Amino acid sequence: MKAQLSLSSKVLLVLCLVAIIISTNVVAHNARRVEHLTLATGDLEGESYILGQAIAQVVRLNNPKIDISVISSSGSDENLEQIEKGTADLAIAQADMPGGASARTIAVLFEDVFQLIAQPDSGINHFTDLKGHKIVLQPNSGEFYSFLKLATHYGLQLTDFVLSFAPGAEADELFRHKDVDALFRVRTLNNNYIAQLVQQTRARIIPLGQAEALRVRHPALEPTVIPRGVYQGYPTIPPMDLPGISVRRLLIGDRKLDVGMVRQLTQIISEHQREIANAIPEEEADLRPLVSGIKRPNLSEGTGIPLHDGAIAYYERDRPTFMSTLVLFITRNGGLLIALTTLPAGSLVGLWEWWQRLKQKADARKLLADRYIDTAIRSMEISLDLGLDDRQQQIRVQQKSLGKLLVEAANALAQEQISQESFRTFNDAYNTARSVLQRCLENASEERCDQYIETLISLQQPSQAEFQSLLRSVETSLIKKEITQEAFRTFMDAYKAASETKGLSEPML
Repeated sequence: MKAQLSLSSKVLLVLCLVAIIISTNVVAHNARRVEHLTLATGDLEGESYILGQAIAQVVRLNNPKIDISVISSSGSDENLEQIEKGTADLAIAQADMPGGASARTIAVLFEDVFQLIAQPDSGINHFTDLKGHKIVLQPNSGEFYSFLKLATHYGLQLTDFVLSFAPGAEADELFRHKDVDALFRVRTLNNNYIAQLVQQTRARIIPLGQAEALRVRHPALEPTVIPRGVYQGYPTIPPMDLPGISVRRLLIGDRKLDVGMVRQLTQIISEHQREIANAIPEEEADLRPLVSGIKRPNLSEGTGIPLHDGAIAYYERDRPTFMSTLVLFITRNGGLLIALTTLPAGSLVGLWEWWQRLKQKADARKLLADRYIDTAIRSMEISLDLGLDDRQQQIRVQQKSLGKLLVEAANALAQEQISQESFRTFNDAYNTARSVLQRCLENASEERCDQYIETLISLQQPSQAEFQSLLRSVETSLIKKEITQEAFRTFMDAYKAASETKGLSEPML
């Protein structure tokens, strides 16, 4: 029996050595092989193309074996079609676009917003007012299908509009020359081209409500708000918070892509977001905050496209599998080959119990990390129903709570209650929340400054004392940090102009 056992062990050892030799050759071959991938994005001036270029650069720097070529396209529809045809390995597409059999999601990249822009004198105040008007759309794009969803929801058909089709820059020119009454874009908030367009033409951004109703048929669509002043602080564009509709922009991969390679790709874009942001050219620096939106897709958000196995392998790296635990257990208990031939039944029971304890520990760590991340995300929720004073107070309270949350998460990391990967994910959520809260505070400051300016303008025949009283109120707001120094300077410019117009003396500062 001992001789047979010894012989069996020798056979297994030989087979193991053969497997090691074969694996070594395969690994050596793969180590020399460079994966050349094609990424279909969007038009050359769009966020998808610019971000795609930055991702390709950072991936190449961190893993020279993955070489990504970025190509432009007309948009999501063409990109997904290229995935199905095999002419592209990766694509960037709107989450509300249906994917084919080959499409697999790798990551959420950023959030886009439906933006309907109308000429100031067009009489268009709601989506239904577009009926009979000239509107320009992007051909063969996700934007076109998003517009079609809106039209269908409001009981309209394409024949109800006078349609023109033109790519980004051409569409902008048609609008500038008033050859069309409106244009529709699915772009990020504070998009540079939209900002220039509405500032130069004084165009109106039309509110788009009923997002929750649209979600019933199109789960990938979500309600959002286009903030007051997002395109210009003074004069304020838009002049008030507007209801809007958002949709996530996804990184899609062909399901046939190597699982290990996709895992490495997912790891790089998830863990090197600062490098990706820095890789965006200086002239497009306004797009750098988009990188903080890179995260794991959530199928409950209605994308409808399954996750790629390689992406799953990265996102669930902290969750132990039974086989990985088996190897670890056996390795720690006297050698893999001997243990496989001599492991008693009682030890298997112990192995199972050990694996269950490890799994529970990993689940507890993930649950704690998810709580930190969810708390950071919830800190960005500021009630728009609050008055200006209460809103600013809420923002400051949220900022303090966010700072305490960072300390708590750092302590949890030091005590190994959460993993380093989970802390990095939390840190991204923390930085995003901090930026959003700071922007909310700046918006509130601009709103308060606008109120002071409106008060200044409303003074018909003011005395010097009334002017000085208003100035003291503004100075007090500056000291209490209710307005920023930039907002204060904006008010002072208006104050000096009003003083000259009304024949009063210059303020003493």
